Amino acid sequence: MTDVIVNAGTVVERDEMEYHAKDDYSLPAMIIQASRNSGRSQFAIAREMMKYARGKSKLKFAEYVQYGFHHLDRHTDAQKQEFISAYQHDHIVTECIDTRWSAVADDKWLSSVFLAADGTPQPETLAVVDMGERAYQNANTISTPGALQALLTDSLPFPLFCKYNNGIWSLGATVIEAADSTHIHLRGKEPISYQDFFRNYVGEHVFLIQKFVQNHAFLRQYTPTTATVRMVNMWTDEGLWTPHAILKMPSAQNDADNFWRTGNLVCNLDVETGEVLTIVGKKGPELVRHELHPETGLPLIGEILPYWQQIQALNERVAALHQPIRYSTQDIAITDDGPVEIEFNYGGAFELPQIATSRGFMTQRVLDFFRSCGSTRV
Repeated sequence: MTDVIVNAGTVVERDEMEYHAKDDYSLPAMIIQASRNSGRSQFAIAREMMKYARGKSKLKFAEYVQYGFHHLDRHTDAQKQEFISAYQHDHIVTECIDTRWSAVADDKWLSSVFLAADGTPQPETLAVVDMGERAYQNANTISTPGALQALLTDSLPFPLFCKYNNGIWSLGATVIEAADSTHIHLRGKEPISYQDFFRNYVGEHVFLIQKFVQNHAFLRQYTPTTATVRMVNMWTDEGLWTPHAILKMPSAQNDADNFWRTGNLVCNLDVETGEVLTIVGKKGPELVRHELHPETGLPLIGEILPYWQQIQALNERVAALHQPIRYSTQDIAITDDGPVEIEFNYGGAFELPQIATSRGFMTQRVLDFFRSCGSTRV
């Protein structure tokens, strides 16, 4: 088995292309569909699309349709002004955050070491796959297909989760269900040789191989894929404020819970109680609201997530560990043994709360927060 690998287009690049194509809809087709679904003229919809694209929110045309602006009965004019384009995130956040802290969140390995020093419950990393020269504290570093073969055939507890070390949007997320002497068996895919795994999945990137985080029994009735609670945090003059909590519910067919993956759902949660308030999916450019969990037909709205007080406590502690990052989000899994910190995020998508709640993210209080941090964009 040769150890010479050519860095071709890997799963990271393929996922990134798919992510950026998620809103790649034909504008004429969107206008026609929006007109049919709302009963409004195509001209009125096109004119309003331009209004919000040029306005403060900078909404893309697909976002206009996604948030249902073409339906006159869904939002008042004042409510529409509170929406913000996902594409404004970086412009706003980089004005407000101490950028010296970015690596602590963006480098997943470094983040895990930082959190481990405080005893934060998090996934166990079994190995780091990296063909470079970097050293990893007390880690089993895998740099060749042969070394990966030796690891995966050494009685590991499958399934395993492969996580891109510098990833966002769950790029490169992969579940390994089994392995033998010649092939790795990935969920939902054909077996792949160790050589091809390095070529088509790893390339020059760094991946963490972790123990798979099993959902709490309550969540397992909906999906075997790890679901997480997205906590949205802002450090104000009065302390930590968490305006949103969102359950990211992955389809059983997907390896990760990010909403851009087909079939995944988001649910608005009551921040104080953990009660599920909404179930939202997507069909084409438009959001779809469900009364029942669509894949299983089981009720979900009105249910209370387990370990909610412990989730709140974990969120508060991890947010405090990163307090100079005044706007942040966290993804927290719920297991049978309690909450597990999956990821701390430097910033965090504005669109998830908007999708889950059907309301704009930039309320007056949020505007005041970002302006107090120095933002000139809002």
